[in-house]
Amino acid sequence: MITYLKVRNLAIVEEFAIEPGAGLNVLTGETGAGKSLLIDSLEFLRGARGSTEMIRGGADRMTAEAVFDVPRAPGDALDEIGVDAAEVEVIVKREIATNGRGRVLINGSPLSVRELGIVMDAFLEIHGQHESHGRVAGQRYRELLDDYGDHAALVDTTRDVHSEWRQAADQLRELTDAQRDRTLRLDLLRYQIDEISAAKIDPAEEESLRTERSMLANARQLAEATSGAFALVDDDESSALAQLSRALHLVEPLAREIADIATISGEITDAIYRLQETSRALSRLSDSVRHDPARLEEIEDRLVTIERLKKKYGGSVEAVLAHLGAIEDEFERLSDYETSVDKLQRIEEQRFAAWRKTAEGLSAARKKTAKKFESAIQSELNDLAMERTTVKIAVDAADASREHATAHGVDRIEILIAPNRGEEPKPMQRIASGGELSRIQLAIAAALFKASNKAAAATLVFDEIDAGIGGRVAEVVGRKLQELAGGNQVICVTHLPQIASFGAEHFFVWKEDAAGHTRARIRKLESEEERVNEVARMLGGESIPASAVMHARELLDSARGRPAKARR
Repeated sequence: MITYLKVRNLAIVEEFAIEPGAGLNVLTGETGAGKSLLIDSLEFLRGARGSTEMIRGGADRMTAEAVFDVPRAPGDALDEIGVDAAEVEVIVKREIATNGRGRVLINGSPLSVRELGIVMDAFLEIHGQHESHGRVAGQRYRELLDDYGDHAALVDTTRDVHSEWRQAADQLRELTDAQRDRTLRLDLLRYQIDEISAAKIDPAEEESLRTERSMLANARQLAEATSGAFALVDDDESSALAQLSRALHLVEPLAREIADIATISGEITDAIYRLQETSRALSRLSDSVRHDPARLEEIEDRLVTIERLKKKYGGSVEAVLAHLGAIEDEFERLSDYETSVDKLQRIEEQRFAAWRKTAEGLSAARKKTAKKFESAIQSELNDLAMERTTVKIAVDAADASREHATAHGVDRIEILIAPNRGEEPKPMQRIASGGELSRIQLAIAAALFKASNKAAAATLVFDEIDAGIGGRVAEVVGRKLQELAGGNQVICVTHLPQIASFGAEHFFVWKEDAAGHTRARIRKLESEEERVNEVARMLGGESIPASAVMHARELLDSARGRPAKARR
């Protein structure tokens, strides 16, 4: 839902800023005051074509900005285009400058206008506009029908089975394509397998070889260093061990009598033990050192082999071995081509048959649901005084073949409308006026949400919904909007007091002249008296009679479910 909307420098709007509520938000004002400009700003945010003619005179750019409180499902639309949807709020901003250059930002990330349209399909639906054909309440016709019929389990199964079939079909195609150069590929795989296998490399071998190479390459220096160090530690009477032993001999007789001497004696003893260990280690290392040019050359050759394989097949010994496993599997598949093809063909056929059965079951369920949905929509249309208008939900199932296989089944769903009895139903966006289209879409949404008790994915905006109606029908429209707003955010521009009285939030638009310029303003009607006066103005004009005020109170009380006070 929209929690904040701000528009700057749009036609006669210097700045509009509103905070729509969660239920039914109504916008009223005199004709020409600028109510339609708010719809224009929403269309602009939704991805409609921008024009420099929209920019207020004297301004360098026009901007529209909205903050959306986003449920998870629309957040997925953000994920699809690479925008982080982790935040609860999504900030959408679009601007156009007098030089024609524009900019779109979502959560600070720049997007194209096309990408904006993809995202806003999930966030915002403007009913009554022919540009929004194919969708109602932010959903495609197929999604509407599936929601109404509670087909979620069937839809999920169809999608999952289709994914499994698609995977098998892709593998079969890849194997079939591979047959074209199968011989060349087998030769290459055999060469790589032989090369890696012959090397018999091991992940632990490389480090061991590098350590041994270092010792052999520095054998002379190592021998001199270890033998020299051993001599200093433990090889003659002047060695460190000999000197420490003499020191211990001098202090040991006094260790029983003097505590400090006992401590020193113990430390000398520890030092002797540690030096003895060091002496043994130096002796072992000195004995192990050998000058072996042949072994050094052997190690160098082995390390060159390992480096060559790493460079060709992955950068590490582990990667080379992983590559070996993969090409051995491929070699086996290609070597046994006929068996592999037969196996994959059986799997592909089984999975396609499973998809076709599931898709046909989903199609049958949709056709059955379509009849019920038609009746529910027709009932809503009758309430809206559109008894002559008939609705038909066409479920056209394509042949359940591989060419027509999709994740959502085989059906093409269309909502057809005949404005008058006896006429051939046609797609509603082609035959309905703006006001009729808006009321038809209201009927569809009302029927859907009564059946599912599910909130719409998008904010629902109704424009021109009161065109050509009044009296009882206007009250019915208002009540249906109120019912729809029970679980959805709805924004409605209206000229009729009967509809305005049902609003949970009421915004008033007016024009004023300042410094030689006309500008449109908007504010929320906070108090009861402000709402009564505006509804009364809509009833009686600028000169508001007492009867209009009383009638306004009655309309507001009736819309809230309170009994109206009797007129005197």
